[in-house]
Amino acid sequence: MLTCHAEGMRPDPNAPVVVAVDSFKGSLSSGKACRAVQRGFSAADPDREVLTIPVADGGEGTVEAVLAAGFHAVTVKCHGATGDLAEVDYALRDDKAVIEMATCCGLERADRVSGSPTPRRGLAASSRGLGEVIAAALRRGATDITVGVGGSASTDGGAGMLEALGVRLLDKKLAPISPGAAGLTELSRLDLSGLNRKLSGVKLTVACDVTSPLLGPNGAATVFGPQKGLDEEGIAIAEAGLTRLADLMEAAIGSAYRDDPGSGAAGGVGWALRCLGAKYRPGAAAMLGWAKAVSKISGAGLVITGEGRIDQQTLLGKLPDTIRKIALDAGVPVWAVCGQCDLPEDKRGAFQRIICLSDIEADPEVSMAQAGSLLSAAVEQAVREGLVR
Repeated sequence: MLTCHAEGMRPDPNAPVVVAVDSFKGSLSSGKACRAVQRGFSAADPDREVLTIPVADGGEGTVEAVLAAGFHAVTVKCHGATGDLAEVDYALRDDKAVIEMATCCGLERADRVSGSPTPRRGLAASSRGLGEVIAAALRRGATDITVGVGGSASTDGGAGMLEALGVRLLDKKLAPISPGAAGLTELSRLDLSGLNRKLSGVKLTVACDVTSPLLGPNGAATVFGPQKGLDEEGIAIAEAGLTRLADLMEAAIGSAYRDDPGSGAAGGVGWALRCLGAKYRPGAAAMLGWAKAVSKISGAGLVITGEGRIDQQTLLGKLPDTIRKIALDAGVPVWAVCGQCDLPEDKRGAFQRIICLSDIEADPEVSMAQAGSLLSAAVEQAVREGLVR
């Protein structure tokens, strides 16, 4: 059964509908989810203008969202977290580049190559591919580079990325250390003399919503290591290695960033980029800025947002909540679509309507496999019920 809440606002039938839906993880990218909603709405109301804004928060789907905002794709080869070599796209417009770590050396790519995470893979996983794509963007003349760091597979403190950008990480015998967090325990010397000189004239931005520091009980290894395969022993090894890397790097550059919020993002890549001069920016804000979402949402008659699962975390600043607040500030009603809704009843009034796929397809596997068609059908039904006019 589809649910309807909060009757206070009424959509303007003469203004466009804006669809800005985050990905349904495991079934639909943001772009596919937005297009599914658009198809359903247009099937019921073909005369209504429907604008889609694919969105992301710096993780999977970031490049797709930026391409939809007018950037073009540049294809390069890079190594995945487990050492495989494949072609990936980053986004470029003029001198601005947007790079998605998830496509370069992320968890989903690693899982496709080697299966589910294991403790051994967790310790060996490298961020090298991200550095290779950054280097490629520098060669293309990019001077403003944003890196979305969500969905990473490694906990190497950005060591692999740094190596790909010319930093030498050496053991006691002055040989290169092994990849991954395990290799950091061999680290004895760090040589920055070969760092890519083009970085000195580049504006670097880390797009992420993670606020963890690099080290400690709330840090990269302890909080995020388990999802990348690290067991208790692996977490301890990674923590020791990250500490060693931070000691050497921060001594070399004369600045300490290990305690900064966001340094623990992407297994420490957030910290490594900060050491290279990067600034942090919330991923959702960066993506919505490129899409000029605020002006489009403010001029809408209805906004449809959502994600795969809507729960109380959704209303604590996640992308759909950011979009909801922009719309409500402009007096525009907001619908939400999702695969499953776990919001308590007293919180559901945050949206004027919640369209939930589990209400029309109880089997989660079927719902995920057929998410696109189910989403279109559910939205079409809602519009035909006459609630938009």
